[in-house]
Amino acid sequence: MNNLPLDEKGEASPMLRKQPAWKDTTFDAAFEYAAIGMALISVDGAWLRINNYLSALTGYSSEELLYTEVHGISMREEAQKLLSLMSQLRKGKLSSFQLEQRFVHKSGKHVWVDCSMSLAKDEAGEPLFFIAYYRDISRGTDMERKLAASEQRYKSLIEHNPAGILTCNMNGIILTANPAMERILGFSEIEMTGHPVSRFLDDLGTGKVSLQEVDNYLLRATHRNGETIELGVKNVPIIVNGIVEGLYMIARDITQHIKDREQLRIAQQDLHDTVRRQQGMTMKFRQAGGTFLHTLCDGELLYRLGFKPEHIIGKGLFEIWPSSLAAVIENYYHRAWNGEENVIYESTYRDITYLTSLRPIREQGVVVEVIGSCVDITERKRMETELRETKELLESFINNTTDAICVLDLDASVISVNAAYEQVFGWTPEELKNQPLPIYPDFLEDQRNEIYEMLRAGKQISGLETVRQRKDGQLVHVSVTKTPIKNECGAIIGFAGIDRDITERKRTEELLRKSDKLSVAGQLAAGLAHEIRNPLTSLRGFLQLLQSDLKGKQHYFEIMLSELDRINFIVSEFLVIAKPEALHYKQGRLGDILQTVVALLESQAVLNNTSLTLEFVTDVPEIVCSEMHLKQLFINIVKNAIEAISSDGQIHMTVSVEADGYVRIRTKDNGCGIPEDRLKQLGEPFYTTKEKGTGLGLMMCFKIVEAHKGTMQIRSAIGEGTTIDIRLPIDPPDVRTTISNLALA
Repeated sequence: MNNLPLDEKGEASPMLRKQPAWKDTTFDAAFEYAAIGMALISVDGAWLRINNYLSALTGYSSEELLYTEVHGISMREEAQKLLSLMSQLRKGKLSSFQLEQRFVHKSGKHVWVDCSMSLAKDEAGEPLFFIAYYRDISRGTDMERKLAASEQRYKSLIEHNPAGILTCNMNGIILTANPAMERILGFSEIEMTGHPVSRFLDDLGTGKVSLQEVDNYLLRATHRNGETIELGVKNVPIIVNGIVEGLYMIARDITQHIKDREQLRIAQQDLHDTVRRQQGMTMKFRQAGGTFLHTLCDGELLYRLGFKPEHIIGKGLFEIWPSSLAAVIENYYHRAWNGEENVIYESTYRDITYLTSLRPIREQGVVVEVIGSCVDITERKRMETELRETKELLESFINNTTDAICVLDLDASVISVNAAYEQVFGWTPEELKNQPLPIYPDFLEDQRNEIYEMLRAGKQISGLETVRQRKDGQLVHVSVTKTPIKNECGAIIGFAGIDRDITERKRTEELLRKSDKLSVAGQLAAGLAHEIRNPLTSLRGFLQLLQSDLKGKQHYFEIMLSELDRINFIVSEFLVIAKPEALHYKQGRLGDILQTVVALLESQAVLNNTSLTLEFVTDVPEIVCSEMHLKQLFINIVKNAIEAISSDGQIHMTVSVEADGYVRIRTKDNGCGIPEDRLKQLGEPFYTTKEKGTGLGLMMCFKIVEAHKGTMQIRSAIGEGTTIDIRLPIDPPDVRTTISNLALA
């Protein structure tokens, strides 16, 4: 036994030494000499007083047990139960309890006792001490002990049963109710005892159920708080000596079960409706006898395919689909049945294309069924076809257009370019991939930055005419259109650019501009030629009259008449500017033409301290030409060379036949030269490097060479002189009479 703590004087604490508030001799005598064990126990569980019978029953004297723990002489496995019941008694959860337990006698043997215990309280309701009664049942018969144990088990069965139990007589009057029934109905046993069952169980009041009912049945009851509850009830008769004296009504609250079952029914119905009304189709199948049989199939797609669930469920593939289609589908069924996850295939039936996804269902690692989900993708396939066709059309347009198209990312690096990009700029798509565009000349770097700033700000650039640099370094005129590329949210994700080569358009505009100048020049030339021809006619007439009188000077008259004819020819050339003229081509001796030109201009060259020489590198054959026009051409060339030389000049003309069937006439001087930036403008009307020049002579030279199907190339350097190469075909492809509109060429 465990002793309780003592105070400083070695005595038990005041609480443990607390004595009853009364001193009654009669009570003392009855307590001490009672024929049953009695004890007073403190609320802390210590012996306060024991009588002689209990002392004899345990083998301990009163002094040995006083103030020791009451469970100290109990069996260990029963002591915890005793303390738990005493705690419930102290907290008011029990009014009393009865317990069969074993004491350990001082001699060591076990003593069976039947313990009954209650709690004494003062006038304020505060606990004073426990009163315990002990009856020795060790000497009783086995039958008595078994009966006592049976009563305890019965009481435990009733008290601790999770099902509500009502005991009632044959008149339906409630005799007892266990704690579970109190919780179910919300009424205490005292409130129900003595009242008819129909007061608490609604359906009994309507006569729907008889108290003699023994099978399971349902009742509706009203809880104390007003809520309606559903009960599952079973009646068990109470039979004593073969006579039914009453019955037990065993009830369980199945309100939540009924609600759950209803919710399950609703959920199942909802699931069925969902499967039925879904736009796609859900199906399941399993393998039986080597054949795949469908166990479920429903959905809107099923009906659009022309089937109903009864056409599919319980049927095999070859009973449903055409043989060719069924054979294809069967391969996918086998893969899913063999455990492959996410088997996906497409099928087309009655112009409907649908996508099926199969997934195996396993139990303990074994595939027992396969579930499939089908989605109608007919519209998607149609859109994919349209998108593919549109993509192909767009790609065809992009790749076959003559405009250079590029797509850039936000860093202005190339994502893709079309075929025309290489044609316009010379770089291949592989060279440009993931690189910034190299087409911007250095002097337009600011323009590049400005363009991309505008694009990043969401602005579009349209029809910007500028120049870009080709791979070979040449500049090309382009019309630029650039736009930002946006995603579906409106965010800029890249840039698109279109560069159109407008070099020909620029050249055409330049020709039109020159044409305007020629138009003005033609009007001036027409008036000037008309005014010059009249005095020339008079001069020629007077010379002819003088020629008849001065017989010894015929040679001079012939030269003068020849020069007048040449002046008249030159004046006629002015008219060409204003009016087209028919050029007559015939076989001519180029050497004689050049020698005549040298003879005419040799005296002028000498006056300018310049030597003029003519060299034939090879024999020069006759060519198809207009002699008068060629004479005008070379007179202008040599005259310009003479005027470009200040002193000690040299003009050297060489003539040679080239292997390609052309005659080359090269005129080289050591004059002042022509600036490089002005070479490109030579030949334009009214453009000249001479102080009093008109620019028309060189323009006519280009036209004459062009009319003879030849070429004219001018090379010059400041301070070194100028070289002009004129190449004329010996036998031009077109020798017929041609009409050359020099004004509009």
